Amino acid sequence: MRYLPTILVCTLVLILSVINTGVLPRTDVPSVDKIVHIIMYFSIALMLMLNQTSYYRETITKLQLFFVFFFSVGFGALMEAIQYFLPWRSGSIYDFIVNTLGVILAIGVFCIYGDYKNS
Repeated sequence: MRYLPTILVCTLVLILSVINTGVLPRTDVPSVDKIVHIIMYFSIALMLMLNQTSYYRETITKLQLFFVFFFSVGFGALMEAIQYFLPWRSGSIYDFIVNTLGVILAIGVFCIYGDYKNS
């Protein structure tokens, strides 16, 4: 299963997205929630890109980057929609924006430091 690492990361993000956060300890770190969102969606996008390059043994293409972007952003939208319907959570457009920022950061970092060919 070439996508097992990505599936595991997505499963972890799903679990963290639906649990009751009222049982988690509170922190005084400002915007820690947004930092966690960036890390989670950065991780999803990065795992997808690493899966693409390791499986195909080549550099990643624009088409693969579009797939990574739309899958990761779509997953973030789905998580926010699910949270909207959970009584102990709340879906947020701001969280969706931060999720998307994490994806864009991962793609940018990968394009600068990873195996990307402009074709």
